[in-house]
This record gives sequence, C-alpha cells and structure tokens, in this order.
Amino acid sequence: MNENLREATELPEKSETAAEADEPKTRNIRFKVSAYDPRGIEQWLSERAAEGKLLLRGDEFVIGEPCECRYHLEPALDDADPDKRTRETRAQMGWDYVCRTKDGIFYIWRGGMSARAPSPRPCTDSYGYRTLRKKLRRSYFLPMIFLVVDIWLVYFLFSALSLPVMSFLTMEKSEVIQFVSIILGSILGILSEAKERNEMWTLKRAMEACERVEKMPRNRWAKADRALTIIAGVLALALIFWRVNDTAYGDSYDEPPLPYIGTEMLGGERGSDWYGVRDLSTVLGGHVYSVGETPYAGTIDTWMQYSTELDFYAPRISTLAKPLTHELRDYFLESGAQTLSLNGFDEAYYAEFIKPNTRLPNEPDEVHQFLILRRGGEVLYFRTEAPDSLREHLDEFSAIFDQYSELS
Repeated sequence: MNENLREATELPEKSETAAEADEPKTRNIRFKVSAYDPRGIEQWLSERAAEGKLLLRGDEFVIGEPCECRYHLEPALDDADPDKRTRETRAQMGWDYVCRTKDGIFYIWRGGMSARAPSPRPCTDSYGYRTLRKKLRRSYFLPMIFLVVDIWLVYFLFSALSLPVMSFLTMEKSEVIQFVSIILGSILGILSEAKERNEMWTLKRAMEACERVEKMPRNRWAKADRALTIIAGVLALALIFWRVNDTAYGDSYDEPPLPYIGTEMLGGERGSDWYGVRDLSTVLGGHVYSVGETPYAGTIDTWMQYSTELDFYAPRISTLAKPLTHELRDYFLESGAQTLSLNGFDEAYYAEFIKPNTRLPNEPDEVHQFLILRRGGEVLYFRTEAPDSLREHLDEFSAIFDQYSELS
C-alpha cells in the first residue's frame, strides 16, 4: 500500500522533450480547515485522497486515482524535516513523511489504513510548540492594531470636518459604503483574530498535556464572525439597491415643492427667480431636506441681501438630533446664540448678526439671522438675510416643522 502511495506522489525527472514527459498532474488546493486543528486537517486530507488528490507539499496536490489512506500530524521537533532515523522508524510502522505544514508547526505523515498510530511525544520542547507560542503572543497585538487604526481613521475622517454630525447625516452613498466598510471590516478582523487565537489556545493546552486535539470545541467567535459576515452582505445589498424614499428632489423650481418660508414672507424681496431643493436623505442618515432661494439667479444687489436657506433633519439614529443641534448652534450662531422658550420644542436657539455692507456701501447693513429648533429626534435649521425678525414668525416655523415631521 505504502509503495503505491509513494509512487503516486513521486515526480519523475523531466525528459529533454516535453512531449516525452509523463508527469502527474498537480493542482494547488487551499486548505479549508483551521491550521490549528490537526485532527481536522488529517480528516480533510484523507477525504481529498479519496477524491484522487494526494498532498505533495504546501498546498500542492498530485491528481491521480482515488485511494484510501490516513494522515497523521505531530508537532515539528525543529525547523527542518525529520531526520533519516525518524523516517525509517516511522516507515516500519507504515508511515511516510510528506511535508511540513505551511506555518512549520506540524510534520505531516501519510500511511495506509492499517498503519499504527505513533505514540504521543512530549511537545513543549518542540519547534512546533515554540512557534505556536510566538504566534499566540503576536495574535494579541493584531486586534489592537485593527481597533486603534480604525478608531483613528474614523476620528480623522470626522474631526477634519467642521460639522461632523451633519456630514455623517448627509453622506453620499459611496461615502456610506466606505464608512460601513471600515467599521465592519475592523469588527470582522477582530473576530477572525479572536477565533484563531481561541484555536491556538486549545492546541497549546493539548500540547502541554501531551494529548491530541480530537475535536476543536465550538467557537463562539466563529459564530459571531459568520453572523456578522451575513449581516455585512445584506447591508451591502441594501446600500446598493435600497432607496430611502420614492421622491428625490435635486432640481430648481419656480415654487418649492416642500414646506418653506421665503424671503417675501419675511418682509424682503425675492432674491431669485427659482428655488433650489435638495433631498440629502441617506440610508444611515435618515431624512434630510434642504430648500433655499439660490444665489445663482437674480442680481448681485438682491441675492446676497435676501438669500434664505431651510434645512430639516430627521436622523435614522434619533439620538444624533441633540448633538447635531449643538453642532449647528456652536458653528453658525457662535457666541451670539440666544435660548428661546418655545412651546412644543425641546430646544430653540436664535441669533442675529449685523454686518456692514462692504459690497454695496450705500445700502443698509446686512442682517444675518439664524434659527434652530429641535423636537425629539428632528431638527430644523433656518438662515436668512430678510429684514423681519424671525422671532415674529415663530408660529409659522412651528407649523413648517410639523409639516416636515409628517413628511419624514
């Protein structure tokens, strides 16, 4: 039996003429079993042999006739192949040396179905055991590197922005995919490392007890890894195909198709001939609408003086509404923010800034007004340069807020 196995895996010397060469076919096959599960590797290799695929070296297999054989893995004694004496002793027991595992931890032996199993030997002084310990120590650092790098990357991406919460809520689909990929990629990497480290610990304890690992224990990290991989796949499909809503605004209109308080309603002149309307809703961010009298129409005498903008946010993660409110307040209203007591709202802020009209010195000073309202998980931001005080129109803004709330 062993002679036949040897012949099946021996590669003949190449002849001078390629046509005369009768070399057995070989194929690289990736191991579909953990590198730290010796019993699993033995079974997997035996199954491949039954398919006519005999291990030659590394992940290279000789393709031939199906055969029945057994494999045996044992910790490598040093960083070289077994010596001649060891090979001869094992050959008498029915085992032929094949190769080392790619990480060098194990020797791989192959024998017939009647080959006697070698007696376990002390492993703690072996090269395989020392290699395993080194890999186990290094395994603690990789998840930490994953975590630190990803936290730094996410922090860098958003800290570089003046309005990180608003930027998160208005991310484009490609940006959402990148963000989700970073987070899920880091979690999957950490879980994969945890799964591998658990297997290494099991093998290390077995080596120290001079025992064989007959079966790897069920790994909770592996379950989490598989579950998260499925979730990642489903989320990826959702990001590609899922539309947040049926109506996507993004063009100009003679009249805004969304609720709005324009310049004329605030005592000013309409500063443009059309309205700009944007739907910035995203899968992660939820519903975000923006309406404004765009500065690209009209004359320079009017559009800057009477431009207005209304943004409404209904984050999918409602707890983001409060930090978004404070972010908008601190960035746009700065130290001029005044807290309003407005019935039906959790927070309300107003600010007014008067700036000299440097572009048109003969015209009145520019008045910039800001209003921010929050109710629960929804936020309305309004900016205008119209003359009427926004304080006089709080009822209208409350009604506008209700309309957007129903729309979202």
